Amino acid sequence: MKLLVHLLGAWVSVEAASGRYPRPLAIGLTMLVSRLGAPTAALTVAGYALKRLNEAGAFDRLRKPARRAEAKAGRLAKAE
Repeated sequence: MKLLVHLLGAWVSVEAASGRYPRPLAIGLTMLVSRLGAPTAALTVAGYALKRLNEAGAFDRLRKPARRAEAKAGRLAKAE
């Protein structure tokens, strides 16, 4: 149960840090989540870093093989 609370708190913090909520609400949410302690802070930093890397395109190479397979299947279907 504690892990679930920490994961939920980290998710809220990452969303607040990324600008999803207005500034006053984000500050309030961050203050509440900061009371959960070090595990939540560590998960928040890791989640925010992964989100920024994803937005920068760091994981695009991992998704391309699936797209190629879909495109190949689409071309085969059109050829028939």
